[in-house]
Amino acid sequence: MSDFTAIAAVTSTLKALLLQQLPAIAVEETKTPLELGGSTPMVGLYLYRAEMNPFTANMDWRPVTGTQLSAPPFGVNLHYLITPYGPDELEIQRTLGEVMRALHDHAVVRSGDPLLTAPLADMTEELRIVPRMLPLGDMIDLWRSFDKMSYRLSVTYEVSTVLIDSGLTRNVARVQERVIDLRPAR
Repeated sequence: MSDFTAIAAVTSTLKALLLQQLPAIAVEETKTPLELGGSTPMVGLYLYRAEMNPFTANMDWRPVTGTQLSAPPFGVNLHYLITPYGPDELEIQRTLGEVMRALHDHAVVRSGDPLLTAPLADMTEELRIVPRMLPLGDMIDLWRSFDKMSYRLSVTYEVSTVLIDSGLTRNVARVQERVIDLRPAR
């Protein structure tokens, strides 16, 4: 399980994975995709959406001690815009191909992976990195939201499920006596 810093840790893990697989290419996490550009190949990693994972909504409270329960963690899916930059269009396309190959080959990050940083190091769920191709119109609208910028070649990926621990606990009484009541069926 992870604390509230898990979202930033996932971004760091994704960056570390790309840096490991693409040693000749710089990878930068950005506030907006507009911050990057230049004459050397690089990749911009931009978290553009975080959403609650509905499949983790019905998890049970977990025992912490014999008399205390912890609220279940909540799951988050993270959506990233990954944009290659380079000196020319062919270099941008090569970089995009390398990024997609790396994320295809390493689509699952499991507990114990050396790329994981705290608080993800002892997570119980694996992280799945899946391409989520937006329709072209949605991708263009996403790019326009960055100071009305024009579309650039890019891909979107979803990382799921990031579990974040709740801070809520409650005390419960231990069972003192068992009562079994048997009655004939009517």
